Amino acid sequence: MRQVIAIVILQFLVGGAHACMFARDAKPEDWYQWASALFAADVTNVEQDRGKSLDIITTRVVETFKGPKGATATVEVPHRMWSACRLELPVIGAHVLVALNPNSDALLIPLTESYAELLRRLRPPQGAAD
Repeated sequence: MRQVIAIVILQFLVGGAHACMFARDAKPEDWYQWASALFAADVTNVEQDRGKSLDIITTRVVETFKGPKGATATVEVPHRMWSACRLELPVIGAHVLVALNPNSDALLIPLTESYAELLRRLRPPQGAAD
């Protein structure tokens, strides 16, 4: 069984405030424009790397909206991002949207079924270029 693991580091430097606004306010169209990989996933593990002030979130991919298909993804997020962006650290079992852009920046937010449906409507047909 093949599993693709994407390890992504979300770095908030000067553009942190913009990233926070994007994470909270983006429309489905915005995600498709920003991301090279976009998928729905369930959180399977949450760890902390206290030495690097990172939260390490492992997910099981359940649906790919854009980009290569994979079975799992691991995202490393600076611990301060959650409070800075007024987002909650996801818990095991949470359903999330994971987005990765061509610069290897990543965002991870809660995903509702109604928002997932909006993303599905925008998904390119199978066989179309991502």
